[in-house]
Amino acid sequence: MDAGAITTASAATTASYRSFADATRSVLDLLEQQLPDVTLFLSHLDRGHNVHRIVDTRGGESFGLQANQATPLRDSFCGQMAEDAGPRRCDDISANAVYARLDLQHQLAAVSYLGVPLELSDHSRVGSLAALSRTPGRFRESDEQLFAVLARVLSSELERESSTRDLQRMSETLREHARGLAALGRVTRALAGSRDARPAVCRAACEVAAAPVAFMLEPAGREFVSTAMVGVDIAPVTIQPRAEAEYGGRAFTSRQSYFVADARAHPALAAPLVEATGARSALFEPVLRGDQIAGVLILIWRHAVDAVPDAVAEMLGVLAAQAAVAVEREELRSRVGALALSDPLTGLPTRRTWDDEVPREIARARRSESPLTVAVIDLDHLSAFNLLRGEQEGDRLVKESSTSWRAQLREVDMLARLEGAELGMILPDCGLGEACEVLDRVRAATPRDQTASAGVARWDGEEPADLLLARAMDALAAAKAAGRDLTIAAD
Repeated sequence: MDAGAITTASAATTASYRSFADATRSVLDLLEQQLPDVTLFLSHLDRGHNVHRIVDTRGGESFGLQANQATPLRDSFCGQMAEDAGPRRCDDISANAVYARLDLQHQLAAVSYLGVPLELSDHSRVGSLAALSRTPGRFRESDEQLFAVLARVLSSELERESSTRDLQRMSETLREHARGLAALGRVTRALAGSRDARPAVCRAACEVAAAPVAFMLEPAGREFVSTAMVGVDIAPVTIQPRAEAEYGGRAFTSRQSYFVADARAHPALAAPLVEATGARSALFEPVLRGDQIAGVLILIWRHAVDAVPDAVAEMLGVLAAQAAVAVEREELRSRVGALALSDPLTGLPTRRTWDDEVPREIARARRSESPLTVAVIDLDHLSAFNLLRGEQEGDRLVKESSTSWRAQLREVDMLARLEGAELGMILPDCGLGEACEVLDRVRAATPRDQTASAGVARWDGEEPADLLLARAMDALAAAKAAGRDLTIAAD
């Protein structure tokens, strides 16, 4: 190399670069000073997609070259050079058997070419440092030597930057795993304790995914109802997936994670929920027990998220498995509690269950703007029956009557034992006239040739549960006073 080339090579090898892009700019600037009358460019050789893409150029306008310009790899000078199919330095392109056949040669009308590959330590060639000129024999051996030195500088800088990036990714992955393991440990301790572990699952999910809000929703009939939430203080969330809404329904029925990059207008998240949580992105993680969906863990970010990292997704899958354990444990607790909430004689729900369920049905009727009716039915002359047959037979009559009456109702209806032989009914989506017909049919099913009386009241859209029941009780009293074996509707 001549003195100028040696100076250029020395400056490049001793410089300190902030990044590979900075090194590229510096090398091209140095070459431009050394070879001011030629076109210089650095390109990326993408073998996976067979693409030659220009990264940066100096004097590219002479041949119509610009950054990010792409051509097929095998149709480029650099692709042929890097495969050793063509020489690194060509004094007359039109006379070279390899380069002359390339369409690019005719488009550019270049005469001389010089290119050296950027080769990594594993011998893979990922780029090229090249030059073009319209002057025959423009490039000398010393130029090729200089390009080779500068290509090694760029290769080293590229590997250094890639290694740094890999280390950063590895460190971040290790930190994510550490956070995830700590969060999993807290969920495990919660599962071993006596409290509901579902809030702990939500908190752990927020920590693992760096999301501010999480919900746990579980099936309740045709709806999904929140059983735990973290990061927001709002009323319990109820979502009814619509089968006709492809994306909205899929979020609650898919057995795989469902990610929503933009939640602001997505059918899986209702507008009020988006507004209440400030949602921008969301993830629906299924909670599975076998092949059944036992719930959905919803994570919400208040900033746009492009995708969920693989390590985070894996950890959320583990958390979903723990959530399934938490759901199963709470169901077992509910079953144990249900033993105390079931009447020992009839097996029906007790007054306590009734008092919990009526407000829920009122809330559902308010949301759906559908009718709701309650009724109270009572055996006639049970005291006289007990005197004649004995209280044991009276209990059998109550049990047989409850079984017979329940058989006349729909699955969505509820029959509960309130007190003695008085049983309450909740009839969703049922108007007053239809309810009276139902009660007449129920009363007709009373066994042992006994009769019953009933009072019916439709919710007026405003009254609380206790007032609704009181109106039904008043209607029952009116039926008793009118001679029994009647159904009377409340005003």
